[in-house]
Order: sequence, then C-alpha cells, then structure tokens
Amino acid sequence: MKTARADFTTRVSACAASCFFLALSVTLIPFAGIQEDEALYSMPLYLPLGPEFQIRILHHSIPLMLMSYLGTLKTAIYAVVIRLAGSGVWATRLPMALVGAVTIYIFCHLCFAAHRSGALAAGLGAALLATDPSFLLTNTFDWGPVALEHVLLVSACLLLYRFATNSSQIWRLAAAAFLFGLALWNKALFLWALSGVTVGGLLVFWPEVKRLASRRNVTVAAGAFLVGAFPLVLFNLLNRNATLGENVTLDTAHLAQKWRQVQVAANGNALFGFMVANEAPRAVTGAGSVPGRAAVWIHEHLGEHRETGLYYVYGALILAAPLWWRSRAARFSLVFVGVAWLMMALTKDAGQALHHEILLWPFPVLFAAVTLAEIPWRWVGGGIGAVLVVSNLLVVNQYVFQFERNGATGNFTDALFPLAEALPESRPVDAMDFGILVTMELAHEGRLQARFAGDPMRTDSPNPAEQAQMRAMLAEPGALFVDHVPELEQFRGVGANLDRFAAAERYRKVPVRTVADSHGRPTFEIFEYRRM
Repeated sequence: MKTARADFTTRVSACAASCFFLALSVTLIPFAGIQEDEALYSMPLYLPLGPEFQIRILHHSIPLMLMSYLGTLKTAIYAVVIRLAGSGVWATRLPMALVGAVTIYIFCHLCFAAHRSGALAAGLGAALLATDPSFLLTNTFDWGPVALEHVLLVSACLLLYRFATNSSQIWRLAAAAFLFGLALWNKALFLWALSGVTVGGLLVFWPEVKRLASRRNVTVAAGAFLVGAFPLVLFNLLNRNATLGENVTLDTAHLAQKWRQVQVAANGNALFGFMVANEAPRAVTGAGSVPGRAAVWIHEHLGEHRETGLYYVYGALILAAPLWWRSRAARFSLVFVGVAWLMMALTKDAGQALHHEILLWPFPVLFAAVTLAEIPWRWVGGGIGAVLVVSNLLVVNQYVFQFERNGATGNFTDALFPLAEALPESRPVDAMDFGILVTMELAHEGRLQARFAGDPMRTDSPNPAEQAQMRAMLAEPGALFVDHVPELEQFRGVGANLDRFAAAERYRKVPVRTVADSHGRPTFEIFEYRRM
C-alpha cells in the first residue's frame, strides 16, 4: 500500500539516483573528443543547410530539420546554451547529462506509480537506470541523439498515467500528446517507441483506454500531438513525405544480428572498441585524473568486468512469469520492447548500433524493477537489485579504466581537442574525411573557414566535374587540408586519391602537422599543396 512515507522515500530515491548519475556523467565527460554526430545539432548555426530543411519567414531562414528524420529541437536549445556557456566539451555534454538526470527522476516516479508497493520498485528502477552503462554513456555523449527522446518519453508516460487516474485534468493528456509529438519531430525514429506505447496501451490498459476515449479527449490529444510535431509535418508537406519515403525500407535479412545488438546493449559492452580503445601503444602509468586513478585501483583489486550480465537476468525474469503476470506494468514493458524492437529490426539500416537499441530504454529496466519488487520477500528482490547495480558499476569502472589507460578511439578520439587548437581561422580549411568538419566548426563557433572536401576524392577515377573541384581546391591560396592518417580514414583512400591527382597536376604535398591523441597515436594530418 502506498503511503506518504513511501512517497517521501521515492522522492529521496529519485534525487539520490539522479545526482549519482550526474556524478558518473561528470566523471566521463572529459575523456573523449566531441564526435561528429554529437556536434550535428550545431550545423544550422554554423554551416549551410539545404533549402529543403528550412523555411523563410520575414526574411529569416528557420531550420526545421537537420536530416529528413532528425529535427532541430536540440539546435534550438543549444543556440541558447552556446550563447551563455560557449561550445566546449562541458557546455556540449553537461546539458544532456542533466537531461539524463531528469529522466531518471521522472522514471523513478513512473516506477512508483507502476507498482502497488511503490517505493521498492521506484528505488530499484532508479538505481538500475542511473548505473546502466548503456544509458549512462549514450546520454552523456549523446551522439544518437537520444537524451531528449528519453526524457520526453518517460514524461509523457507519467502524464498519461496521472490523467488516467484523474481524467478531470485534461491538461495532462494534452501535455503528454504534445511531448509525444515533440519527440517525433526531434527524431522520427520515435515512431518505434510510439508504436510500443500505443500497442502496449491497447493490449494492457484497454479498460482505461475505452473509458477515456471520448470525442473531446481524442480531439485534444490529436491537436496537441500535431502542435508538437508541427515542424516535422510541415517539412513533409513541403517535401512530399520525405521522412517516410527516404527512411522506411523493409529489411528481414538481419534480424538475428540486430537481436545480438540488444544483447550487448543490455550487457553494457557495446562501446568497448567503439568509443574507448581496447588497447594502446603505450598505457598511461603515471599520474592521471582522480577518477582514472580510482578506476585503476578498483580494476587491480576486483579485476576486469566487461559486461553486466543483465541480458541473462532479463531472460530469467521473463521465465519467472508467475511473479509478474498480474503486474500490468511488467506486461506493458514487454509489449513495448517487443513492438518497438520489431519496428526497428524490420527497418533497413536500423537496429545495428547502440544509439538505436537504447531507444527501447527505460522499459527493460521498468520490467526488471517491478518484477523484482513482486518477489514476496522484499529483501530478496532488494538484494538481487543491489547485486545488479554493483555489476553495472563494475562495467562503468571498466570504461573509466580503459579511458584512462588506453584513451578514446574512433570518432571520439581526444585528438580532436589539439586539432581544434591547431587549425587557424585565417586560412581556408578543407576537411577530407568524416568526423572533422562539424566538430571543428563547433569548436571555433563558426569562425573557421572550413568546408567538407572529401566527395570528389572518394573515387580513384574522378569525372570532369570532380576534377574541376579538386583543381579549385589545390589552387586556392593558403588552403589547408585535414585528413585522418591513412589507417584511420572513414572514407578509405581519399588522401591517396588526392595525392595522385595533385601529383598529376604538378603539386607537391607539404606536411604541416601530425596531430596525435593523448596516448601518442597519430590521428590527424594537416598539410597543404604547393606548385612544383
């Protein structure tokens, strides 16, 4: 039975879990460079958008979308953040870490509402989500982007629950529908989650849906939803349904591979080797950051932990159906995850990376929390939850340990920081590979004279138009070129192709600087071409 004491306990749990999540995020923030997709929100602020992605109002261009499936909600937020706090790594990451903390706070209250005893499920859910390595890393670095999706989803679900318990407060229904629409504009892939909520609501909460589906309520919900999603709707009206037309293609050939991504997402090990290096030419052994030294100490005493095992725990909990079958929250969570994952898995080029799988969260955690809270002996459910939290934290510690010892890798390399310092704002800069242009423009807040120059070099047989582009680049006075070192190129061979073309045009390559990461790995090359 829920009491005032249980409600107070839940508020304390929510605050504690949110603060703990924020502390973990702050620990991780400085280790990695700002990845290209993480900086993508800044494109309308500093780089030209295609005319199809914006509208003109009173002689001003208003960006509606970054891509046909990605809106500019985050851009609008960061237009204010950058003006107040700049564009550094803390200004970029701390706001989304705060959003993740808010998600946990709201999710804790959702867990409280979902279970008859309330406080235990809320405490378990908040602690498990706050320490979940996949949720922590994707919300801290937010290259998906996913942080806004999570907070909009859980906020809308909690509002719907409270409307269902007090239908006189129709503003809650309107606010929930508006947030759903806003989430769809922010990222059209929210359609997966929206499908899960819709099917789960119809199957599990049909009596409430039937009772509340009056003409007035449906009209209010539909109107509020359209207001939230209006920029996406307008974009598709102006561009012949581009969102669905460009992004929805059926794929049934990779279901097993996509399910394996669910496994690594649940176990928290998806980003080893993708964000953090598994090895380094030389491990850092001297004094490092305080969190790094603590992680090294824990690793030395407790060993290596590269997965939480939660995937197998979820499987065991599903098999324990007698525990949870009467819990509508547990059944709703399973329906949500099943429907949303199926939508994802059947979509071409989706469901094969963590920033897609994490959109199923936090409902796997809700299922675990309410199921553990259903165990008749509260100390057993609480004890299992505590073991799972420790398992989560050991994997988080492994990430911090590898950041400290091996450094960030791929497009999260911390070589992006010295690269930003090395590029002058007084000379044209041609970025030849993915992972350079947008993050460099963000670092310089649009003052860098940069452009993406890699397209004509992606073939070793350029056509006449591509040849003309390369000649213009080579002939531009003072132009600098930036590329990854050959073995790290995302678009393999762009550097070699330009070198061959330049030599044929009687230009010689002049190295300016090689930029290494904090572990001494050569990562970027800055160079120019001079007439022979």
